[in-house]
Amino acid sequence: MKSIRFMRHAAVSVGMIAAGAPAAIAQDIDPLEESPDTAYYDFWVGTWIEEKEGVADPDGTRFDVLPSVHAAAFEEEWRLVLDDGQVLNATALRAWDKTAGRWMYTWVSDNGLYQVWEGRKDRHGWWIYKHFDVDGDRYLSRQGFLPQPDGSVLRISQKSYDEGDTWELRFQQRLVRE
Repeated sequence: MKSIRFMRHAAVSVGMIAAGAPAAIAQDIDPLEESPDTAYYDFWVGTWIEEKEGVADPDGTRFDVLPSVHAAAFEEEWRLVLDDGQVLNATALRAWDKTAGRWMYTWVSDNGLYQVWEGRKDRHGWWIYKHFDVDGDRYLSRQGFLPQPDGSVLRISQKSYDEGDTWELRFQQRLVRE
């Protein structure tokens, strides 16, 4: 019985391909349509280091950003220096999802964390959002990497206990090109 079903399915599949029906090999083969939103992070390629009290700190937090598989995709290597001096290394992929019409973000750290963030736009620019539950502390987190007129980037991390009606600052960093 199983082999008859398989043969029927195979015959239908071959028939659809022969008849010119689109193959189910790729979800979407159309090229990315560029727009101001897909170009939002064009500034981001390069090496960025944290500026503390007006001085770039080459031994501090660092972001190495490379272009990826299409014009609105970036691969990031992070070296985060925490307040206690510990170093956390991470790899991230920031990319435009043309189906959803937004930026998405995936982050993996050397201490075993894996996070998927969704992009949302507000009047300041694009942010990434994720819900957290840290030992019973439940909140919505967001981070913005906001380009500044002087060429720096303001990295802002905030959290909300009311699904984004109000925000508390977690931390803020100014990043400059190395």
